[in-house]
Amino acid sequence: MSNDTSETRPANQGKASLEKAAMQDEQVQDIHAQLMREKEEPSEAFTPIPIFLVFVIMVLGFWAGIYLVLYSGEFRSDVFDPKFRAGSGEVAAAPEITLFDRGARIYRNQCAQCHQADGQGVSGVYPPLVGTEWVTGHPEVVARVLINGLSGPIEVKGNTYNGNMPAFGPNGLNLRPNELAGVITYIRQEWGNSASEMTVDMIEEYLDLYSARTTPWQADELREDLGPIPGEGSEPAEEAEDESADEGETDETEAEMA
Repeated sequence: MSNDTSETRPANQGKASLEKAAMQDEQVQDIHAQLMREKEEPSEAFTPIPIFLVFVIMVLGFWAGIYLVLYSGEFRSDVFDPKFRAGSGEVAAAPEITLFDRGARIYRNQCAQCHQADGQGVSGVYPPLVGTEWVTGHPEVVARVLINGLSGPIEVKGNTYNGNMPAFGPNGLNLRPNELAGVITYIRQEWGNSASEMTVDMIEEYLDLYSARTTPWQADELREDLGPIPGEGSEPAEEAEDESADEGETDETEAEMA
């Protein structure tokens, strides 16, 4: 009998514990339900775009479409006129850059580090380009310097400079003829300099003369054996022919009068 009682008692105690735990779970659920009822109902995290903003976007898209239709040049790579229309027979040419403007760009990129943006150079190191005959004199002098470079001492405006000027011609930076003509034109006409421009034809003639030279010039060589300025050498000859013709006509007239 004692054994049956001992076995029944733990079973009764376990059942009572489970019922008590179930009671506690129901209470917890009731409290949780009350808390849930006090919270706000969940909503989607989405805010509609304002009507005004939608209207603005539509207007901008409409304007962009009209602009592309009118000013796209029909999306052709060979057209530089935004108002071009196929079939009109007119294709605008690419805008021409003057030698001066081309030279200004090259000077800023390649020369201003030494000779400075104002052309005044650096005292005792890099000579100035303003108001000096080396730049504004015979164009062949400065063409020689640009094409082949310069080494050794040179006197500029009473000061001696002893440095190396790199070549910009075929054996150096290898600038194109229009680029060489542009940068020479720029330094001969900027900062108050008023020398003539260096044309592409002139620089091509100088390139034919000096592109094969592999050594830089010395200062005492720059002014030796200077030829006539290209494009100007024929003018005196024509004038001489005109004068001789006039003299011949005068002689004939005097003979007839005699």
